[in-house]
Amino acid sequence: MSAIQEVLTVLLGAESEAKRVVEEAKKESSSVVRTTQDIFIPDRENRMAAAREQAKSLMANALAAAQTEARQTLDFGREERERINKRFEENVDSVVAAVLAETVDRILAGGE
Repeated sequence: MSAIQEVLTVLLGAESEAKRVVEEAKKESSSVVRTTQDIFIPDRENRMAAAREQAKSLMANALAAAQTEARQTLDFGREERERINKRFEENVDSVVAAVLAETVDRILAGGE
């Protein structure tokens, strides 16, 4: 019987050692995970902040470009309107005179 007791004692000791090794492995694993998170989370946050800043910069540039284009379009429209008004002013007298002459000719010719 003493051999069986000795084997049981060895097996119980081995089981206790296995439990201890498993607990140490769990603790070490948790420590590695925490350390990894401590290293990579700030890095990821820095990259996210940099990406946000880059996006803000791109949006600001796009807004500035759109505003510039809108101003140029407005200026172009204003210049075109001024050119049309100028051409109208330059030609209105001759057009009115031509229409008036045609109308007078028709009246004098006996037409309506």
